[in-house]
Amino acid sequence: MPFAAFFVAVCLVLCIFDAARKAALCILLGAAVGMASVLYTANRLERIRVQYTARPLVLTAEVESVSDSYYPGVVDAVLRVEKINGAKTSFRVECETLPECEAGQRVQGRFVLSVPVQQSRVGLYADGIVLLAEPDEEKPDFKQLGQSSSFRARTHRLQQRLSAALRRRMDGKTGGVLAAMTVGDRAHLSPALRSAYRGAGLAHVLVVSGMHVSILCGEVFRLDARRKKERCYAVLRLRAVWKALLALLLVGVTGFTPSVLRAAAAVWVSALGVWLYAPPDTLTSLAVAGIAMTAGSSYAVCDIGFELSFAAVLGTVAGGACIRRIRMWYSIRFRSKASAPVKRPWYFKLPERLWGLAESVCISVCASAATFPVLVLRGLSVSIWAVVSSVAVLWLIQPMMLLGLGTAFTGLVPALAPLHGVLSVLSAALTGLLDRWAVWIAAKPGAGLYFDTAYAAIVCLVLILLCWLAFRWRLRLRVAVPCIVLTAAVSVGLGNALSRDVVHIDLVGSANAPAVVVTQNDTAVVLFRGGNSVRNAVEEQLARRGAAKIELLVDLRTKPETPCALEAEQSVLAEELSVNTAQKQKCTPALVEVLRTRNGCLVRLTIGNRQFVTLSGRVELAQPVSARWLLASPARPEAVQYKEVLALRRYDWMPGGAVQSSSLSLRRYGGLRAE
Repeated sequence: MPFAAFFVAVCLVLCIFDAARKAALCILLGAAVGMASVLYTANRLERIRVQYTARPLVLTAEVESVSDSYYPGVVDAVLRVEKINGAKTSFRVECETLPECEAGQRVQGRFVLSVPVQQSRVGLYADGIVLLAEPDEEKPDFKQLGQSSSFRARTHRLQQRLSAALRRRMDGKTGGVLAAMTVGDRAHLSPALRSAYRGAGLAHVLVVSGMHVSILCGEVFRLDARRKKERCYAVLRLRAVWKALLALLLVGVTGFTPSVLRAAAAVWVSALGVWLYAPPDTLTSLAVAGIAMTAGSSYAVCDIGFELSFAAVLGTVAGGACIRRIRMWYSIRFRSKASAPVKRPWYFKLPERLWGLAESVCISVCASAATFPVLVLRGLSVSIWAVVSSVAVLWLIQPMMLLGLGTAFTGLVPALAPLHGVLSVLSAALTGLLDRWAVWIAAKPGAGLYFDTAYAAIVCLVLILLCWLAFRWRLRLRVAVPCIVLTAAVSVGLGNALSRDVVHIDLVGSANAPAVVVTQNDTAVVLFRGGNSVRNAVEEQLARRGAAKIELLVDLRTKPETPCALEAEQSVLAEELSVNTAQKQKCTPALVEVLRTRNGCLVRLTIGNRQFVTLSGRVELAQPVSARWLLASPARPEAVQYKEVLALRRYDWMPGGAVQSSSLSLRRYGGLRAE
C-alpha cells in the first residue's frame, strides 16, 4: 500500500503540468484497469478454493504435459480439468503422483485438491495452475478415457510427429537443438548443450519466439503473386488470413508459450488491420497481446517468458527507432547545399548491407539492454557475449528454421525419403555449426555472471537514471554512451567481486523429491532424487547461479529406473554403495559425506563451520546426527537433530508455524541470508 500510494501521488503531481498530463492520466487509467484485473483474478481463485478444496472429488481432465517422477509407475502432470462431479468447469491443476499416462489423453479419477504453498503460489499461478491434486488414497478409481480431441491435444500429437520425423536421420545433439527451435520440443536437448547456449547468450534461440513466428509467417508458403496481384487488396486479405491461421497452428504446436502467443497476437492484429484498411503498429499489437494474455489471470505478467518476450520487443522497437533517427540526422547534417557543400564522411560510402549490419548490432544491443533488468532481477545469470553471439549467428536462424520445417514435413511422407535425407544433411550441417559456436563462446570468461537481486535492482535504477539524464541534458552520443558503458562495466565487475566465494544452497524441483543444489562461483554439488522435471529444475538453477560445471553428483535413488542425465566430474550412486557404508568427497563448495543404510540415504554437507543434512527414504541410526540445518524432504527426520529447516513446502511431520525458506546464501566464514 505505501508503494501504491506513492505511485498515485507521483501521477497526480504530473497531472499539474500540461506536457505530462495526458501521459499521467493514461498511466492512472492503466493502473486502475490492472487493479481491477488483480481483484477479478483473486476473487476467481478464492471461489475455486472454497468450492473444491479439502474433499475427494471425481475429476475428468485432459493431460496437458507430463514428466518423469521420482516414484516408479507415476508421473508429474499438469491437467486441464473439464468436469468435477459431472459439472463442467475449466482450470488447471498439477498432480505430482498421477498414475502413468501420456500427454493428450483424457483421464478420470478421485482426487483431493489443495492450495499451493505460499512460496510457489505465484509461479504456479503464472503458469495457469490454480490448485494441486493428489489421488484419493482410499478409492482412487483412476482410469484412462482415450485420446483427447481438443485443439491443444491434436497439435501436441502433431508436434511429436514432426519432432520424430525431424530427428530421424540426425544425431541426438543436432536433432534435439533443431527440434527445440523449430517445433518447440525441448525434451531431447542434452544438458551440456542447454548450458552452452545459456553461457553464449543464445538461450532465446532454443525457444520458439517472435523471431521464429515472423520467419514462418513471412516466408513459408508465401503466395507467389506478381506485382499486379500484389496491388490487389483481395490477395493481401487472403494472405493475412493465411498468416493468421499459420500463427494459430504454431501456437498450438509449441504449447501456448507466452512468447509465441505474443507474436501470434501481433500477426492477428496485423491481419485485422489489413481487413479494416488500417496500417500495422507494433506498440498497438504489443498492447493488445498483453491485455489479451492477462485477461484471464493477472498473474500472467509474473511468467518470466512473458516478461522477457515483451522486454525484447520493446528493446527491438527502440533499437530500430534509434538507428533510423541516427541515419536521418546524419543525412540532414551532411546533405549537400548549393551555397556550401559539405563533404560526407567515408562511412556514408559503405554498401547498404553494412548499414544493415550496423542496424542489426544496434537492435541486438537495445534488445539485450531491455532484457538485462528482467534477467538479473529474476535471479538469472547473464552473458557478456550475448550481443556478439546474436549478431554472429543471426544469419543462421532463418535457413535453419526453414530447412528444419522442410525436414520435418518431408519426413511425414515416405515417398519423399530421398529429399528428406538431403534436407537432414543440410540441417545437421547448419545446426552443428551453431552448436560449435555456442560451445566455444560458453567456454570464454564472462559467459555466466550472477548478480544479487538487490544489487542488480540498484544497478538497473542507476543506469536508467543516467540514460534519462543524458536525454534530458541532450548530451552527445560520443559522451553519453561511453559514460553509460563504463558505469555498467564497473557495476558488473563490482557485483561479480561481491558475489565471489558466496555459497548458495537451493532446494529445487518437486516437493515430493526435491534436489539440493549447492553452488559456489562456477562449480556446483547436486544431490539428485530423480525425474525429468527435477533434472530440468536443477539445470535451470545452475543457469541462474552461473555454475558451468557439476563437480559432484550424488544420486540418492537406491532403485533408479533410468540413469541420471546430468553430466558431472565425479558421481556417487547410492545403488552402488554397500549397506551401512559411507563415502566422503571434498569439493569446492562443501565437504560431502554420504551414508547408505538399508532403506535409504543420509547426506551431510559441511560448509565452513556449518553443517547441513538431508535424507532420502527411511534412515535408522543408533544415535541421531546433529546439524544446524535440515534440508527437508518427505522422509521423516527421526535420525537427525536440527535447529532450522529449509523446505519447499510443509510436510506432515513438520510442526506448526511458518514454512521455512527454500534457499540460503552464506559466506564460508561470514553471515547468511535465507531467501
